Amino acid sequence: MNIKVKFFQISAWALLVFISAAFSAFAAPKVITWGDLAPVADGNPTIDFGKFGKPKGMPNISEFGGSQSAMDDYLDNMEFMRQMQPLDGDALATRLNGTEIKIAGYVTPLSYDGDKVVDFLFVPYLGACIHVPPPAANQIVYVENAKGLDASNIYDPLWLTGKLTTTPVSTLVANVGYSISGAQIEPYDE
Repeated sequence: MNIKVKFFQISAWALLVFISAAFSAFAAPKVITWGDLAPVADGNPTIDFGKFGKPKGMPNISEFGGSQSAMDDYLDNMEFMRQMQPLDGDALATRLNGTEIKIAGYVTPLSYDGDKVVDFLFVPYLGACIHVPPPAANQIVYVENAKGLDASNIYDPLWLTGKLTTTPVSTLVANVGYSISGAQIEPYDE
């Protein structure tokens, strides 16, 4: 085989690999449902939330006008909600770890940057974790450094798109089974 043919074959193979990698990088995210995040416990890893320290989402006293009693009341309410979280949702869908997903749901804000919500819990129904008990840990996604979420839109159904990780997080309002960093948020359009 002459060297030109061999060079052509190697170049064609390298181009094919590059095109394939580029295509997969721009592939549409996998649309999932909340049921996809709740596998049966058999054969799936479970979460031990007992090993977590200080939960994420702890407020600053300045958010309560400097009132320690107002902050303590808030923390007591959040602890009450945490205690009502079901304990049976500790199995994680590890097959989705590292997958670019898109899921519809609602926001429970944890922190703001001006009028933007940047860290929040993404949940399957409106009011979860604040007005009603939190869902099971494998039915909540912790989102940090979100892009595009205006605080005035947190009561609307939304699409969340990002790379899902099976990274459990303990937050002020609930234990969480999944995380996404730098997610895209857009209005739910179906």
